[in-house]
Amino acid sequence: MATKPSSDDLVGRAAALVPVLRENATRAEQLRRLPDETIRELEEAGLFRMLQPVARGGYGTDAATISKVMTLIASGCASSTWIMSIYSSVAQLAELLSEEALVEIYAEEHARIAGVFGKAGAVVQKANGDYRVRGEGRWPFNSGCHHAAWDLLLVTVEECDGARWPAFAAVPMSDLTICDDWDVMGAIGTGSASVSCGDLIIPAYRVARVPQDLRAVANPEISAAQSCALPLGMARHAMESFLNLARTAGINHLGYARMADAPVVQAAVAKAAVDVKLIETFQQYVLSARTGGAVVDPDEAAVLSLGSVRCLELARGVIESLFALSPSTEIHRTKSLQRLLRDVHVFEHQHAASPFINYELYGRRFFAS
Repeated sequence: MATKPSSDDLVGRAAALVPVLRENATRAEQLRRLPDETIRELEEAGLFRMLQPVARGGYGTDAATISKVMTLIASGCASSTWIMSIYSSVAQLAELLSEEALVEIYAEEHARIAGVFGKAGAVVQKANGDYRVRGEGRWPFNSGCHHAAWDLLLVTVEECDGARWPAFAAVPMSDLTICDDWDVMGAIGTGSASVSCGDLIIPAYRVARVPQDLRAVANPEISAAQSCALPLGMARHAMESFLNLARTAGINHLGYARMADAPVVQAAVAKAAVDVKLIETFQQYVLSARTGGAVVDPDEAAVLSLGSVRCLELARGVIESLFALSPSTEIHRTKSLQRLLRDVHVFEHQHAASPFINYELYGRRFFAS
């Protein structure tokens, strides 16, 4: 059992990484994945183990600490928090697998599992007691695949009688091909390339049926801790960057030596600051509602889930409004605000974070018979 760092220790380690992550951000975009040193820094700080199941060597860190750490990391590099969330979520889903499979996966001390669970990428059929991919498989948007040893992939199992059912299959990354197709406008550092395979045999013990409700598998405290960390960290980073800029740059065409002296800038900062505070408040609300063994009814759970989507919208508004007032020097790819702007738009295109999808799903509840 790993020695569990204190809350202050983990938060301090995360804070120390913020300038390093910001320095690596441009390189992450050039590589189209996180740099190896970023992964190493997160690993050595114990931040991946903070999110692992306790039974697999995790620290069992409390939700409030996880929330602070993830928010800090997002204020340094949004893609890093995204990858941490993916590894954490997939590790929870992997607990559906047999103990034999889990022992194999966690035989390596620093086990990282990527995964795709939005859409089945292959049909598998029984073959001498195991499962064989029919034809070939392909799974897009495989965030974190470059630094994972295993992939938890959604497949469709087809029985001899034609019956079908969804399953998760754990596959070593060495059995998969990472496709060079992650050429996108934002969230580039997530390295969310597709993975593919041809003729592949998957041992039966590495395959598990997908339950009807995946939320029952998730750790509610970790889910609560992660729900607002990404938007809050991004919004705080945008505010910090813009305030530094406003104190030093001017608006020549309006005669302001400092942007900070312009009423339009002051108004925009005021609105952005309130929106950041709203995200902070909702984060605290989620932590109080979903942790400590609190029972959450389905309607409240839906509000909590939709609220994190709304927080990402608020973060987008903060970033967009501040970038709109920034001088032309800020369009360079080395600058933080333009990267945050591109990143937040891409994150909103992930179905779990998409406003229009989640608003409709929640709105249907009001008209259900």
